[in-house]
Amino acid sequence: MSTYTHRTIIVPAAFQQLAQGLCEAAAEGDAGKGMFTTGLSATGALPATHYISSGHIEQQFADILPLTTVTQDGEGLPDIHTRPGDVATVEAIAAQAGIGLPAGTIAALFAAIDVSYQGPFEALARLNLKITQGENDDTP
Repeated sequence: MSTYTHRTIIVPAAFQQLAQGLCEAAAEGDAGKGMFTTGLSATGALPATHYISSGHIEQQFADILPLTTVTQDGEGLPDIHTRPGDVATVEAIAAQAGIGLPAGTIAALFAAIDVSYQGPFEALARLNLKITQGENDDTP
């Protein structure tokens, strides 16, 4: 039986299709399908510059992703730390799924995405992003 945990994942538009494919490959069954369909931008206007997916994912999947934690320091200011993801494991998952990638692609993806415990709207506020209007009616 799988254990699940909440994550909000925001990917730049350039990595949307790769992230979708990797999530489908890493998740069991249909759990990884339909992710990253809600567009984002700094103003909420099209085109989308980022995509978001937020909800429960398998703990084993969460464990290989980078993770940004946001706490408050002694003065009430945000203290942000990012744990790196497990690039080698994700490269192996991609290879097993038949996803051919140039060297360094997963490292570049992990450097560009934001994965956090935060709820979607809290993460959007931290990154100064808004849901785009007109492209879709999905919610994160």
